[in-house]
Amino acid sequence: MADKNKSRKDKQGRKLNPGESQRPDGIYVYRWTCNGKRNAIYSGTLAELREKEKETQKDVWDGIAGGNITLNALFTQNMKFRKLKASTKANYLAMWRNYVQDSFLGNMKIENIKQLHIKELYKELADDRQLKKNSIKHVHNLIYSSFEMAVDNDMVRKNPARNCMKDIEADATEKIPLSAEQVESLIDFCSNHACYNVHVPFLIIAVGTGMRVGEITGLRWSDVDLQNRKISVNHQLIYKNIDGTGCKFYISTPKTDAGKRTIPMTDAVHDAFIELKKTNMMLGKSSQVIIDGYSGFCFLSANGSPLATNAVNSFLYGIQKAYNKVHEDAPLPHISAHILRHSCCTIYSDAGMGIKALQGLLGHANAMITENTYDHVSFERTQRELNQLNNVVNF
Repeated sequence: MADKNKSRKDKQGRKLNPGESQRPDGIYVYRWTCNGKRNAIYSGTLAELREKEKETQKDVWDGIAGGNITLNALFTQNMKFRKLKASTKANYLAMWRNYVQDSFLGNMKIENIKQLHIKELYKELADDRQLKKNSIKHVHNLIYSSFEMAVDNDMVRKNPARNCMKDIEADATEKIPLSAEQVESLIDFCSNHACYNVHVPFLIIAVGTGMRVGEITGLRWSDVDLQNRKISVNHQLIYKNIDGTGCKFYISTPKTDAGKRTIPMTDAVHDAFIELKKTNMMLGKSSQVIIDGYSGFCFLSANGSPLATNAVNSFLYGIQKAYNKVHEDAPLPHISAHILRHSCCTIYSDAGMGIKALQGLLGHANAMITENTYDHVSFERTQRELNQLNNVVNF
């Protein structure tokens, strides 16, 4: 009996606490029971084991015992409680399904997930699946926010996704906006092209207003006040597979509250809308489509339906390809609807428009987004602004 109550010791003769043991291979083990479940932690040294014991005991006392669910289950709970637009939620679910759900990480219990596991997934997405940094960042945001919910609800103590994006290399190509000269040349080219001249109003309005593609394609003639030269941006048009029955058009609110705005028209934008009306009449285009109660759309396809984002980017790609074939000595960079938005911001900023006015024009909630993401600074602009300081700075 005395031998049974005798304290156990490790191979070095040190007294082991209740729950502690040392295996024949020297590995230290601490075992405990929580909510009827047997648990164990391991370590190569007794000192390290006892540090882990402190954390474990603290977790038990704090009630952190929800880490037994998988990351997939955690994400499902996160989506359940977040207030999201239907289109945004559909995007998040598709991204998770494509990149996380069937991965080793998705099926791991959250209590076992460490930073290295998350980094391993990101490396796999970058190396094996050739995902760009910006796309991996979207995946990261979903994982990070799910773990934040787990931390807030005492399911895990720390967020293992913190700082996991640090080692992901930036994409080799950046968004390159068009200069004012390039836009002028592009519009001139399209105006004289038998196929692409119908898209001139779109180009002028996109670059002249900086609207998001869904805001432009969702424009109705009732939103365009030609007499007072202003545009009311109060919704956007999306084309997505939200309910799993296939892609359809939907009306959604602007991306942010700041997205609801009134945009003044430049002369060029005003004239482009007038030209668009004439072109639609000449081609016999009229919109009979009603989407979520909205009708009378400005930009129409050949069959009278509104334009989807992929259709816009498709004709922009065709324009760029045709332009570059003729201008091999000065080709244009990649063009998309989003690039035209970047171009608007950069051109107007280059011309002297203040950052707050640009923020209002683009519908950004924060001026830092306008300044850091959309306002690209060219060498020529830097050189010009430095030249203006010649008479001010003398050294």
